Amino acid sequence: MVPPQMLGAARAAAQTLPGDSFALGPVIAQLQHGPTQQAQRDALTQCSPLPPGLLDSLDIALAAPNDPAYHELIGDLHLQWPAHSLDALAAWAYYPGRYFDAATRPQDGPVVALIDTGVDAAHPDFINPGASSADVHDGGQLLLGIARTFIGGDPEDETADVTDEHGHGTHLAGLIGAATDNGTTAGSGIAGIGYPVRLLPLKVAEANGAATHADIARAITHAANQGCSIILTGFSGPTWSQALQDAVDYAWHRGCFIVAPAGDTGAAEPVFPAACPHVFGVAATTASGSRADYSSRGGHVAVAAPGGDEAAGIYSTLPTYACTLRQDLSGNPYGYAFGTSQAAAHVAAGAALYAGMNDVRPSTGREGTEIWQALQRSAAAGEAAPAGWDPGRGYGALSLPALLAGAAPMGDGLGSIVGRVLLRGSPALGASVAAVPQEGGAAISVAAQWPAGAYRIANLPPGSYRVTAQSEDSCAEREAVTVLEGADAPGVDFRLSDPPADAMPVSAQIPAAAVRGETLTLCLTFANTGESTWRRADGYCLAQAACQAPIDPVLNRVELLPGEAIAPGHEHSFLLSLSVPDGFGFYETAWQMCQEGGAGRFGDAVRATISVSSFLDVPADHWAVCEIEAAKQADIVRGYGDHLFRPASPVARDQMAVYIARALAEGDEAVPPGPNEPTFVDVGLDHWAWRYIEYAHECEIVQGYEDGSYHPGDLLDRAQMSVFIARALAGGESGLSEYVPPEAPTFADVPTDSWAYRSVEYLAGAGVVSGYPDDLYHPNRPCSRDQMAVYITRAFNLDC
Repeated sequence: MVPPQMLGAARAAAQTLPGDSFALGPVIAQLQHGPTQQAQRDALTQCSPLPPGLLDSLDIALAAPNDPAYHELIGDLHLQWPAHSLDALAAWAYYPGRYFDAATRPQDGPVVALIDTGVDAAHPDFINPGASSADVHDGGQLLLGIARTFIGGDPEDETADVTDEHGHGTHLAGLIGAATDNGTTAGSGIAGIGYPVRLLPLKVAEANGAATHADIARAITHAANQGCSIILTGFSGPTWSQALQDAVDYAWHRGCFIVAPAGDTGAAEPVFPAACPHVFGVAATTASGSRADYSSRGGHVAVAAPGGDEAAGIYSTLPTYACTLRQDLSGNPYGYAFGTSQAAAHVAAGAALYAGMNDVRPSTGREGTEIWQALQRSAAAGEAAPAGWDPGRGYGALSLPALLAGAAPMGDGLGSIVGRVLLRGSPALGASVAAVPQEGGAAISVAAQWPAGAYRIANLPPGSYRVTAQSEDSCAEREAVTVLEGADAPGVDFRLSDPPADAMPVSAQIPAAAVRGETLTLCLTFANTGESTWRRADGYCLAQAACQAPIDPVLNRVELLPGEAIAPGHEHSFLLSLSVPDGFGFYETAWQMCQEGGAGRFGDAVRATISVSSFLDVPADHWAVCEIEAAKQADIVRGYGDHLFRPASPVARDQMAVYIARALAEGDEAVPPGPNEPTFVDVGLDHWAWRYIEYAHECEIVQGYEDGSYHPGDLLDRAQMSVFIARALAGGESGLSEYVPPEAPTFADVPTDSWAYRSVEYLAGAGVVSGYPDDLYHPNRPCSRDQMAVYITRAFNLDC
């Protein structure tokens, strides 16, 4: 990635799209093999981050690979300088200790999912000696059997064709997994840093290099479902979304290690997905080992790695055909680029080597946290770097031999605690998070920040900490969080909620919402505050105190296991399975300890209030739960396949057309098929929302732009949303034109000369829309999915 202002006229410019999108911004400094700039020749040739003596302790018995680019010098700098500055040969000698051909390459090597613009599967540098193609089943480097393209948001549009029309994905793929020691097979071939890997291409962007949050989220979920050890996304953007975070969380909890570029803005600001909690953000360094000027800074930076700059770019594979980054087809299919994407690719390659050597993969029960901390603990801070963690370089520069050798922390041994805070399921911005040493000492406090509610408590001495998060009247605590030397303690997350007025200090742990008809497991924790020990032999057990119909527990009495006892001053947890009711609302169950044949029931009951709705992220106390449920029952909204509605996510133009069409037709099945020819040049017959957009257009609800396009992926603001719904309610644009709005505006920020004035006033008069507590309408704010459901429910008089 690279900031747009650094792109020359003859270079490929990054496309920056509004709202729900990410963009690529590589600079190709040179598309053919040849001399580079003088500044590159003057860059340092030796910038190894290894501590003194480590290389001497390694038995380097592996010859250098015969890939031409690995050996060639341009001035005083190697053409493939990152491999030399990272001491890749020393690392390869440590693991795997050999090079591979088609017959010997590992069949179970770690899988790295590359979420980017695709890969040129015909590039010869992904073919090992003796292989018939780049596919791993033919002895190559690419796992093409489960490769997928996710573009357009419709699962039915997924294909296995991952042809790279841009070039960025192929460039990163070469850095990670180009075949190594395959000689002159690829002309000016390079050595892939993580060559024992199986590389899974997942395409989410076409020739323009732009990708949406939704498509990246689908790709992350697919990678996690395929058991990938490492997931790399080469994109970055300024916006956070719940959909993206949900996918990251899903992959994280399945044991994946997710890495992303820290961003190329050069500023101290969060860049996503690197700043999403549970993602490892990578900054860029130059050939001299210094942090690149364009590399973003902030709490999301974990380590730094070679990303290059205009003086010394990163040399790697490009497609063998014409694409955005390779218009001139003369010469070999290689070229230079630079950015934090290239830095993240080097980290992904290092992570793959570590995972392969130590068998770290979800299927073995060893998770991404191990890779995360190993990368940081082996990073080299450097003489000029600040002590501990730094927002520009994280814990320091990637060091491959130190990573594989398990070297001790190379900084001063300070670590961090990182995570996020949620309040009622949403990011709790400004929540206070404090860490107190278990052995005693002063608390160190920070505020949760960034749109994701993330936090970092940096540069803590190693040890065990009690961490507390507090927002408004809610508080949660984590005991015994271990901080290691020179690494993060990642994933220290908190979910705050408003407890019931009669809640016990030790109470039931329940999800924010339960899906109707399923089985819910509760964890009920009891504290023995009396003077007698609770033993099974003495008849102590858990009994139901009260249960509001229609919740019927699968087990209504839970005994202590043989030999178990709860001593005074100690706690004990019981697991309890409940059948979730069909109707949405709040349901309460309560449980007490009792002694059969003895004291009977005693102590206060532990109560669990279960919030039930059709979607896990729309609990029964959500402000729009009634309207969302009504829209679902009317087959207007359906949510996502993981029982989520994502109420705070913005609505795109194609999505809104779908909702309007279903509401007008009174159900999805009643929406008529579209015409034989598309109306809009960018909504073809294969677009997932095509027939809905055509129907809404026929009903005079949606209109295109002067160039004949519809811009289906553009996000709606509240003004645009009001126009859509007003036209639908008034019988189309012609019907709305007959409406005479009041002379004085209802909302001061929607004056009479506003293009949406007529629509907003029409809906306000019909009781469909209302303003905010400040008496303003805020027409330019994004329209969220829960707002959309409310306005459609009111406009079409759905039962709620």
